[in-house]
Amino acid sequence: MTRNLVTIFSLSTIAFTFSISLNGLELYKVMAQEVPLIPLTSGNVTLDTGIARFNECLEDAIESSKNVNDDSYFEKEPTKDEVFKCYETIFMNTGGTK
Repeated sequence: MTRNLVTIFSLSTIAFTFSISLNGLELYKVMAQEVPLIPLTSGNVTLDTGIARFNECLEDAIESSKNVNDDSYFEKEPTKDEVFKCYETIFMNTGGTK
């Protein structure tokens, strides 16, 4: 009798955990929405102006390479090379001001 209860409890725990994990996937899709950026006022002019330009550079890079990668993740997210290229363009070459 005790063994049956343990088996039933174990199976129900597995089923419950599995259902939570499936619901968690849907919850993740809902929670992973874009949020607006707040304006920066750090006192560092290079940083304050550069961050907005850096984000614009990333958006442009993502848009221009949308169909280049086979991985659908990179249709909305930048590659490491795109991040490095934008960082160098905005912060290293021009100092964030133009």
